[in-house]
Amino acid sequence: MDKHTLLVNRRRFLSGFAFSAAAGATLVPWRGSAYAAAPRFTSDPFSLGVASGDPSQEGFVLWTRLAPNPLEVQAFTQDLVEVNVEVATDPSFKNIVRRQTEIARPDMAHSVHAEIYGLAPNRQYFYRFNCGGVASPVGRVKTTPMLGADFDKLKFAWTSCAHYEQGYYTGYADIADQNPDLILGLGDYIYEVSYGPQLRRMPVNEAFTLDEYRLIHALTKTDKDLQRAHQVAPWLFIWDDHEVANDYQGDFGETRPVNDEKRFVERKYNAYKAFFEHIPLRSRSRFDASNHMRIYGQSIYGNLVEFTLLDTRQYRARAACPTPGRFEAEVVSRATCTELQDQNRTILGAAQERFVNENMMRGIAKWDVLVQPTLFSTIFQKTSKGEDGAFNEGWSGFEPARQKLIDAIQKRQKQAQCVIIGGDMHAFFASDVKANYADQKSETVAVEFVGGSITSKSYNYKRFMDMLPDNPHIKFFDDRVNGYGLVEVDKEKMDVKLRATPSTWDKSAKYFNLKHYVVERGANRLNEI
Repeated sequence: MDKHTLLVNRRRFLSGFAFSAAAGATLVPWRGSAYAAAPRFTSDPFSLGVASGDPSQEGFVLWTRLAPNPLEVQAFTQDLVEVNVEVATDPSFKNIVRRQTEIARPDMAHSVHAEIYGLAPNRQYFYRFNCGGVASPVGRVKTTPMLGADFDKLKFAWTSCAHYEQGYYTGYADIADQNPDLILGLGDYIYEVSYGPQLRRMPVNEAFTLDEYRLIHALTKTDKDLQRAHQVAPWLFIWDDHEVANDYQGDFGETRPVNDEKRFVERKYNAYKAFFEHIPLRSRSRFDASNHMRIYGQSIYGNLVEFTLLDTRQYRARAACPTPGRFEAEVVSRATCTELQDQNRTILGAAQERFVNENMMRGIAKWDVLVQPTLFSTIFQKTSKGEDGAFNEGWSGFEPARQKLIDAIQKRQKQAQCVIIGGDMHAFFASDVKANYADQKSETVAVEFVGGSITSKSYNYKRFMDMLPDNPHIKFFDDRVNGYGLVEVDKEKMDVKLRATPSTWDKSAKYFNLKHYVVERGANRLNEI
């Protein structure tokens, strides 16, 4: 056996071992056809762009997917494909500090997740991929400062709710223009279903199979504005429901045939697999034997800010008091739905609750940004029968679990200051987080901002405005525009701009500051600028 063949076989073995070990029971070593070291491409293999994610003080994960024909269901080859990765300190790659070779596998849609280690903290880097003599676009990424190190300022954006059909992704272009250090995706990065006003078209009406989820992810990633937002900065990701199915709850949700609960686990697996294949996640996020993916965690920037990221989907209990056969959210009666106050119902699951309790606001950083997918504050509203009601799908459907978090935030205020951000609502909100929502005179323990949607529409303005007199902790609401949140934080204040556009159907429509707030260090108060 010659040296080259031995090297190839060793790489194939190590690649198969690494993937199967990480994936537990859900992935086996590849047994496909021959190894292809240098394929010939007749179209751009990097049509879906590049991305970086989960920065640490010594590295990050770099992503791409080989997709010369991005909207074809079949893999362009059944071979393992070698992909080279370069990391440099300059955009011209004169000073390359890391080279790695990754293996793109057909059973993972030829996606690449290159985990980079051993770099300097708080340092800007540039990266690119190369395959078959074709170079990818260049991306930019920055490592975090040393844990607890003195750190002055950070600029980050957060996004949610980007239905491909309902508008252009101009919000991502505006984010890229703002040149943030970090971008947070708070969920509904894709939509599994076609609905609403449609400027563009998706390739499937509703995704159930792996191929269908892959098609939607691939189409989404072809958008040049989204690609640019991924190129300028690393992302941190959580998810909400539409990465899988509208209002799904743990292992319960809709399938074909409708409401066949036993088949939903298969649908969720397909959605999770496609999500991993298209998102810059580390191997630790891959499936475990119980069909779970870990996305909750923390990211800490020196002594300035820690991001605590929550997964409120895959570990949650069933929605409280659902109508039989229904998986969509609804407003249920507080008087008759005793499950709303059940102390044993969870939205985070025991392991995640323990992680948050042990790590959040422990005094390493001055600020804690609690990153979760929806509106955290309660909304007092009425059922269709005029009774006092609660929305059973969000945090108001898990009031005891939410109160645990509020109590923890209140107890730890001297160690760090908490600001909560969310998405999902297709609307902008600014709210006080009360120690006890039933008593509006109780202490405000944090402030909350919900960013608007990148494209997804809402038609609930009058309905929500009519609710505001019963919800004085909600200081601002608007769902008539689309947008995102932009934050600059330093040791003394957090500057929050709610960026909006009057139309996502017009690429020339500009973004503006719909609202501008400053949260001062040591004061849980919304100061409007």
